[in-house]
Amino acid sequence: MNRRKALGGILGFTGVGLASFGGYKYFLEDLNKNKEEIKVYFDVISELVDVIIPTTAASPGAKSAGVQDYIIYYMEDCSSKKEYHNFLNGLKDLQEHCLDAYGRNFENCTIDQKIKQVENLDNNSGSNSLFTKIRSKLLGRSFFNIIKTLIIEGYCTSSIGATKHLTYLPVPGRYKAIIELSPNQKSWATK
Repeated sequence: MNRRKALGGILGFTGVGLASFGGYKYFLEDLNKNKEEIKVYFDVISELVDVIIPTTAASPGAKSAGVQDYIIYYMEDCSSKKEYHNFLNGLKDLQEHCLDAYGRNFENCTIDQKIKQVENLDNNSGSNSLFTKIRSKLLGRSFFNIIKTLIIEGYCTSSIGATKHLTYLPVPGRYKAIIELSPNQKSWATK
């Protein structure tokens, strides 16, 4: 075996390893540094949560269940970089559109204006088209898809949502594989 080739291979392997580690470390620092920006939009997220699942006479809304905190924690700790940027860009676009249309931020708009903005987001999401499915595979989920999913997850898994909005029995008794719901019965929180 040639010593020069062996030493060159070892040095090359070491150099590639150090470069990879440096790139990985840079990527992680950049990712964690930018994820603090979402906290600026806490009020906007709170109002979106309140518009999508509002408080009614029968059950408290998602805002009182603290779903906005769940969304912030999820976006900081669990989301991919692509999903995080799609979410942040969606929040920025929503704010810009409200400023252009009404001259004020989303959180300062009237309830009718907020509902109209959420309806526009829903209509523009095109959730069932083939183009949207291909786009979400390539570019990640859309802002409205992310926010709807997180609001429903956060609300249904919160103690308020599980006990007040859904039917919840901490000790359900016997296991039944198929349970028919009676008319106007709430869905089960535990399955």
